[in-house]
Amino acid sequence: MDIGSQLRKLLEQDGITQKQLAKDLNISTTTLNGYVKNRRQPDANTVIRLASYFNTTTDFIYGLTTLREPMASPYNADERHLVNIYRNIPEDKKSLFMETGKTFSNFVDE
Repeated sequence: MDIGSQLRKLLEQDGITQKQLAKDLNISTTTLNGYVKNRRQPDANTVIRLASYFNTTTDFIYGLTTLREPMASPYNADERHLVNIYRNIPEDKKSLFMETGKTFSNFVDE
């Protein structure tokens, strides 16, 4: 499935017009129509905003899953933040991050 199909499905399910969605996301109707008709591809930030708007996941927007509802996260906000930090660290620095985390975890035993 493609982004355009997913957007058409979401707009129909939620009873939202392209014009309203474009206004709510502060993008031009022409740009949004390009996404819906698969003439343009939204950048990653726009996909995140679309997923947030429709309370779904970026995987659903990209058509990688048929599950619209986001899965409940087993992590709290701080834990999600740490995971995001780790994911953005260059590969050659990840072991340093892990060693630092292990050092801090030793303080729990004191």
